[in-house]
Amino acid sequence: MTRKTLVALTAAITLALPAANAFAGINDMDVVVDGRTGMETRSIAVSMADLNLASTHGARMADSRITKAAKKVCGWMSGSILPATPDYRACFGEALDGARSDLNTLIQAQRQG
Repeated sequence: MTRKTLVALTAAITLALPAANAFAGINDMDVVVDGRTGMETRSIAVSMADLNLASTHGARMADSRITKAAKKVCGWMSGSILPATPDYRACFGEALDGARSDLNTLIQAQRQG
């Protein structure tokens, strides 16, 4: 395998991973948190399998996990003295909105089931 082919294959796999994680989240008790900054998108699958999402405590724990993941995918640096940029705030808001929508779907499914 040539270096050029290897680089192209690596790029294709890298681009496919966020989509694969998103589909995995649909079937599991995972919420996928996507953060888009500039041209880069990062994703983290956050497991909710150990939580009772039908309870208030479980829903709060889930939201806390999503918030931490949104910070991470958007590039938050703990302890940083730098102010949050408009790009960071936009990324964080969009990441939370998408993840909370998926979380609400899981919560409704647990309450009905």
